[in-house]
Amino acid sequence: MILRRKTAFNCWWAVALAVFVLLAALLVYMFAEGFWIQVKQYEFASPEVPPEFDGATIVLLTDIHHGWFFSQDRVHDLVKTVNDLKPDIIALGGDYIYGSTDSKYEDSCFADLAHLIAPLGRFAVLGNHDYGSDPSAAPRAIMKAGIELLDNRGVQIEKAGAHLFLAGVDDLQVGHPDLSSALEGAAPSDLVILLSDNPDYAETLPDGAVDLMLSGHTHGGQVTLFGKWAPHLPSDYGQKYRTGVVYNRATTVIVSNGIGTIFPPMRFFAGPQIVQITLRHVGGL
Repeated sequence: MILRRKTAFNCWWAVALAVFVLLAALLVYMFAEGFWIQVKQYEFASPEVPPEFDGATIVLLTDIHHGWFFSQDRVHDLVKTVNDLKPDIIALGGDYIYGSTDSKYEDSCFADLAHLIAPLGRFAVLGNHDYGSDPSAAPRAIMKAGIELLDNRGVQIEKAGAHLFLAGVDDLQVGHPDLSSALEGAAPSDLVILLSDNPDYAETLPDGAVDLMLSGHTHGGQVTLFGKWAPHLPSDYGQKYRTGVVYNRATTVIVSNGIGTIFPPMRFFAGPQIVQITLRHVGGL
């Protein structure tokens, strides 16, 4: 009887040890996944893409969350990785710092982002983390970096005599997005690309106003059930805008997993992404 009790005790001890090792390995993996930045590539084909822009690339960079969990060295390395892709346009989708009170990190983040290279321009919008206790900090840092802030405004981007229209809106959660102001100057025949931190904004768009919307904000769920479902998403539309390409009644939306994290600084099957979009002209116009 004593021998059997010892055997049972040893068995339960081995099970407990195995569970502990498994959980420890899982936590290590989840922490490490946040460092494995992938380049996620998409193509956007439309007759409204001018032939002169066929093959042009846009890099979407969102949710860096520079701060406690994303160091200055990592921002520096991120800039090098983006520049190695040689994008034509760089779109910065907001949430550059970790917390809404960490505005001191805005200057240090954009000190490196200032070195991003894109011959057709570098553009930015604000995310909910960028308003903070000093709402002027992020716009000031963006301006100092020589990056154009699309605060409810748009610009024509020209190439070889043709142009497309890139617009940006304030954050849906804490800002005051104004689509009519953002699209002022866009012609009905223009390819219109809209930059918004929060993908939920796509639900407010009128049909035909925007051809492509670029967003982040969701972190792909950050921690998911093997990439299929996230228990928590900062969205009012369930899993719809978690990640990737989403088609709604009004437009096409591309949602990036972003780069950094919020607490806890871990990811699971929602790895960080640099999104690269290649524009393609197709016949029809």
